[in-house]
Amino acid sequence: MTQNRKKRVAWLYSHLLFWTGGTRFILEVTSRLQRNWDITVIVEKASPEIKKEFNQYGVDVKEIGFSTSTSLYYWLLFPWMLLIDEKRIKTATLDTDIIIAGIFPMNVIASRLGKPFIQNCWEPFAFFYDTKMIKGFTLSKRILINMLALFYTHMDINGTRKSDLITTLNHSTEEWIKKIYGREGVKTYMGVDTDFFRPVPVNVPAGTADRIVLHSTDYTLLKGTVYLIEALPLIADRVKNVRIIITHTVENEKERTTLLKKANRLGVDRNIEFVGTVPYSKLPEYYSRADLVAFTGHPESVGTTASLTVLEAVACETPVVRSTGCTEEVEDGVSGILVDPRDKVRLADAITKILLDKELAEKMGREGRRRVCTLYNWDNTCKVFSDTITELTGEGRGD
Repeated sequence: MTQNRKKRVAWLYSHLLFWTGGTRFILEVTSRLQRNWDITVIVEKASPEIKKEFNQYGVDVKEIGFSTSTSLYYWLLFPWMLLIDEKRIKTATLDTDIIIAGIFPMNVIASRLGKPFIQNCWEPFAFFYDTKMIKGFTLSKRILINMLALFYTHMDINGTRKSDLITTLNHSTEEWIKKIYGREGVKTYMGVDTDFFRPVPVNVPAGTADRIVLHSTDYTLLKGTVYLIEALPLIADRVKNVRIIITHTVENEKERTTLLKKANRLGVDRNIEFVGTVPYSKLPEYYSRADLVAFTGHPESVGTTASLTVLEAVACETPVVRSTGCTEEVEDGVSGILVDPRDKVRLADAITKILLDKELAEKMGREGRRRVCTLYNWDNTCKVFSDTITELTGEGRGD
């Protein structure tokens, strides 16, 4: 019986509280891995809705914490939190054959468990290394972040360097990992369910002539929403009835109010609509209704090296104007346009060019879907993990 049991894999992650790209990545990969491996996702905290979704796909989610990285108290008491998490995770993984861990602090805990360890590093821990993102916080938060980095960066670096193998997303994230950790990473790419994310019919009321730009944000500088708003007056002067629909993955009423005040000063607040978090089932409709999706994150930020929103949009044949933080997801001039969003004139030119040329937009949409269907496949992503699990455990079967 013991010889025939599935190998046990524990995926360590800080929390599953929001439907971010990271949460979707873990769900898509673990739901496929569990066909051949016994998978448990271990987190400090998870929302009931997300936990239920994982369970529906046959993936067990185990919560071990009473706090997580979204809490100020967690970081103020971090040494004790880390010890508590390590003790609980060690108990929860006694029978585990291999560990897959996300970024700090889960990589640190994984390095102490004495088991084969894959570090799944989409990008280095932003709060330690992403100076562009950190500048977007208040002074008090910047002071706290810099103190945490001073005390704990060495733990993050040592934890990652002790991993048996690092998986990452693309060439851009691979370069960041080399720069910070001095290690090579195995590229996985992200995936897109192209059966679900595809062009779908959308009922548009008769007489509606709005040109829709769709944008997703978490209200941090990573997403560069402010750059899009600053370019909007130039766009609105050339494209009549342009409207930016902004969705979010994390609520932040204060930052939303700040953005609206800026739009009001620029005279374009009527061109913006905040719609909150869009249910996953409705995303293909939003992408299909949009004439263009804008991803405007700071190009020098580690957080702009990959975007599931971009990939899902082009899978729906919607062209994208994307930050130059990554050059792999969008072929410049083919499936969209790459631009430095800090240059509001060039950003406005790129968006306007696509909005005013329907034939170009349709051609870019077709080319984008073709590329996504070829490269960004969840089964291919899962195979990378399955092959590495096989290699590290000596298991004779893959996915």
